[in-house]
Amino acid sequence: MIKAVIFDMDGVIVDTEPIYYERLHEFLKFNNIHPELEDLDKIAGASARDAWETIQRIWGKPLNKDKYEQAYEDYFKNRPVDNREIVNPDLTTLLDWLKKENYQIALASSSSIEEIQKVLEECDLKHYFESVLSGDMFKKSKPNPEIYFKSAEQLNVKPEECLVLEDSTYGIIAAKDAGMYVLAKRDDRFNFKQELAHKIIDRLTDAIPELQKLNS
Repeated sequence: MIKAVIFDMDGVIVDTEPIYYERLHEFLKFNNIHPELEDLDKIAGASARDAWETIQRIWGKPLNKDKYEQAYEDYFKNRPVDNREIVNPDLTTLLDWLKKENYQIALASSSSIEEIQKVLEECDLKHYFESVLSGDMFKKSKPNPEIYFKSAEQLNVKPEECLVLEDSTYGIIAAKDAGMYVLAKRDDRFNFKQELAHKIIDRLTDAIPELQKLNS
């Protein structure tokens, strides 16, 4: 019996990954850094901590995190990302259905808590989630399952009573290693190994018949 649904954020709730992928590539080229596409792929879906480690490596010289982030912010200050324009169009339909059916709802994202709160506030989503966790809250980020174990604990359900909506390889591995049922939101852009999930879905609302089947 599935009692709770846990959402990843980037690539599931909002389609941020291609935007930040392109912005990072642009910013690096502006600073005369020309990374391998494989390195950029590693950053897509990674935690903020792991992404920073990759950026430091491809930068190739000592890099101050605060100065880097300020320079990045200044570079794009006239082009802010409006999360309302990239929120998944099926999201509120699914969330409203989950609420009506009395499922518990959580968010477990590798993004920073500041970025998570920004998305939730801009898209008016905060009231749906009973638990919100950031990968920065944990010593080890996805693919370590710790964030999903903690999410189940906060919802007071067993891991096997949770369904997870993910997209990235690391996220899918983390949720499966936590013993949860995993649906992957289809994304063919970043070489994610989505076949590791229990099932791949094309739309978020495809989770509704899956839940009905699992709980029948």
